[in-house]
Amino acid sequence: MDLSFGAREFVVDVVTEKRKRLSVTVHPDLRITAKAPAGYELEVIRQRLEKRASWIARQLDFFERFQPLPTERKFVSGETHYYLGRQYRLRIRPGEKARVRLIGRFFEMELPDTSNREKARALMLDWYSAHAKDLLSRRLAQYVPTFERMGAVVPEVRYRRMKKRWGSCSGKSVIMLNTELVKAPIHCIDYVIIHELCHLLYPHHDRKFYHLLGRILPDWEKRKERLEKVVI
Repeated sequence: MDLSFGAREFVVDVVTEKRKRLSVTVHPDLRITAKAPAGYELEVIRQRLEKRASWIARQLDFFERFQPLPTERKFVSGETHYYLGRQYRLRIRPGEKARVRLIGRFFEMELPDTSNREKARALMLDWYSAHAKDLLSRRLAQYVPTFERMGAVVPEVRYRRMKKRWGSCSGKSVIMLNTELVKAPIHCIDYVIIHELCHLLYPHHDRKFYHLLGRILPDWEKRKERLEKVVI
């Protein structure tokens, strides 16, 4: 479906399915997709999308700042990978035991078969996952007592690699943290953790939520902006 906003024109890929509301997503690669309830007439969908045209344009402007997008990781020697906001070069060498170590400014990887990219990828993901669980649990331990004193329930914490979210908090006091967070600077990691802990007291992004977040992290907006620039 073709839409316009001012002098700008864009195409929205619309699909219908069994759902209650229309949702619109602007992707980092500048694709725009919309999911509409089955039975909605095209003209109704168009009217709903036109009401969100200014928001779509702002999102496109934001993602265009980061074009072209980072190329997909190939897990070969010389490639750049991130840890705690800093860049490290991957160096793959032959070795009897498959392992990864962070030494100086390099990710030193040893593999029996240095051409096995799937094994190299699996090793790196395992390394990130293990270090994420250790680091994130330690950062959480620093802040949970503060929220306990405010009446929050001690949350159950789970860790998982996610593509679209840094973290989430369910109504059952379960916090999910993205293991990819270890690629971000510590102050950004703390922002995500405190953001989700605030949801233990205020489930919605309302005035009370942001008041609490701002009280604990006065510079949360700067941390959020920096986090949005993290390459994963």
